[in-house]
Amino acid sequence: MKDSQEYILIRSLELRHSPWISEMDNPNQLQDGGTHRSFIIQFNDSIDRISMLIHFKHLSILKMELCYRKKGAENRKKKKQYPQHKMRLSFDNTLELLTYLSSKNYKADWFEIRFKNGWVIQHSFINGLEFITNNTQERNLLFERLVSLSGQGPIDIDSLEINQTYTLHTDGRVKLKPLFF
Repeated sequence: MKDSQEYILIRSLELRHSPWISEMDNPNQLQDGGTHRSFIIQFNDSIDRISMLIHFKHLSILKMELCYRKKGAENRKKKKQYPQHKMRLSFDNTLELLTYLSSKNYKADWFEIRFKNGWVIQHSFINGLEFITNNTQERNLLFERLVSLSGQGPIDIDSLEINQTYTLHTDGRVKLKPLFF
């Protein structure tokens, strides 16, 4: 029986190395290979990345960059492409940001949000998010939480290799993603 990827929330995942937040702004800073504290999750095409931020509504925002545009009407014959804008407003927490975006009928095209607890959530690839935490233990807890929200069974995170992309299947299997998929 063929596995259908359209019924799962998370399509693929990848554990990654990430520099400290202070090092992210300095391209000349050497990165040590021992800090594996981030991961990328690629969601199903029908899921809006910004909607996943509702699970982080309690976190206070330190710094935010967000590019957005007005949502177009779905029933028009000619779909109008609205121009992209950069968000100039600041918000105290994620819930305020989501409330504002929904009240204005805006669609987020790209974002990077740095929280006061040291975490970072940023747009990555097509329909994917990169989560950067303070340490490996926090990464593992957040990873397990997001995977359980998706309805997927528990995944042994220690069996996954860094910088390798894995696909999730409806029966709970995790397989290494082929190079050309």
